[in-house]
Amino acid sequence: MLYKAAYKPWHPHDCRTPLADMSLRKNTIWNLIGSGSPLLGAAVCIPYTLQQLGVEGFGVLTLIWALIGYFSLFDFGTGRALTYEVSKILSESDKNLSTSIAEVLKAGLLLTLITGLLGCGIIFVFSPKLAESWLKISPAWQENTKFALQITAIGVIPATLTSGLRGAMEGLGQFKESNLYKTLLGLCMFALPAIAIHFHGVSLSKIAFYLVSARAVIMIACIVQLRAYFIAPLAKTDSNSNAVWPLKGKFAQLFSFGFWVTVTGIVSPLMVFGDRFFISAMLGADKLSVYAIPQEGLMRVLMVPTAICGALLPIFTSSKITTQLVDVYQINYRRMVKIMASLCILAAILVFPVLSLWISREFAESASIIAFILILGTFINGIALVPYTLLHSMGKTKITAQFHIAELFIYIAIMYVFTQHFGLYGAAIAWVIRVYIDWVLLHFAGKRALGT
Repeated sequence: MLYKAAYKPWHPHDCRTPLADMSLRKNTIWNLIGSGSPLLGAAVCIPYTLQQLGVEGFGVLTLIWALIGYFSLFDFGTGRALTYEVSKILSESDKNLSTSIAEVLKAGLLLTLITGLLGCGIIFVFSPKLAESWLKISPAWQENTKFALQITAIGVIPATLTSGLRGAMEGLGQFKESNLYKTLLGLCMFALPAIAIHFHGVSLSKIAFYLVSARAVIMIACIVQLRAYFIAPLAKTDSNSNAVWPLKGKFAQLFSFGFWVTVTGIVSPLMVFGDRFFISAMLGADKLSVYAIPQEGLMRVLMVPTAICGALLPIFTSSKITTQLVDVYQINYRRMVKIMASLCILAAILVFPVLSLWISREFAESASIIAFILILGTFINGIALVPYTLLHSMGKTKITAQFHIAELFIYIAIMYVFTQHFGLYGAAIAWVIRVYIDWVLLHFAGKRALGT
């Protein structure tokens, strides 16, 4: 099992316990289930959806998926901040545990609601320009694309609230529940477009409506899951204080942590999914499927390091002893390299036959070289998640944000030059260069933070 390779066996002189190791492995498994289950929906539904929408229509759908994946930008880093803050409250054995968590949760959701409304407004306003000129979409698809993007904009609000709610669940150690909801969202991402096409024909706006509705239903389910903390009383205040005042301190804490996470949340997805918009603008939406489909598949490979690091964040956060933290970090870093190497070699072997069987041999011939280039970047990106998680667990979100700001300007320049001269291959190479720079910066920042 891959997850077993990522953890050091317990021994009597280790300050961790077998129970903690078991919990870490269990949480990693649930994270893997949450990230991996949607692959089944993708495998079954994408060929049908591609056939019905055609190359350009499916290219536009990948842009909608990119926006949905980018929704975490608008939670202002609150999802990760809630995981951090709730983990810290639990590790401190607060006597008023429910009250403290309730304050953090309510402050976090207020913050995500505000930023969700902001994100909704931004996407809604720019939807006509994106559809009519910026993305070089043919006239036949422009009106449908505009309505689809506007509906997608409304989905920012339940998406950001869900992100905050799932962050609180993971801080509470409720990885099973969090990932069950993540699994449903992932399955809906690929299954609902096919269902919408079956019942309503080729309509991107109907697809967007189905996707946004699913987000709203999951948000309600998450609220029900955490209902005990919504009804918990807040800390007592004097008679001159209003009802929101008890949340002010928690709001500031989350905002401070979340601000730099948000900067990362804005910049990092631009460097993961932004290349699709870049390619569409420079080469046309009809060229996008050959790049986006292998990229989408390889993003699923990252579910393994993401699952491990998601389970490690509360462990890193609650580790008080420096030697313990160094030990856990180094073991997982070295093992992550082995895990990613194994996964990426397997992906390189399977990419051509899988694309041939799944889509067509002609598609596989066009996409395979791009996939090989992206596999290298996927390996680098996976191992970079370990120092990234470490820095966030130590509250050093400003460092990662500053790295990503610097990388963005480099990436835009490289992407423009390489895409202009080498087309889709150049776009893939530019992404690999960017993730390599990111790994180098995070690796040495992690070592410095640990004093090693």
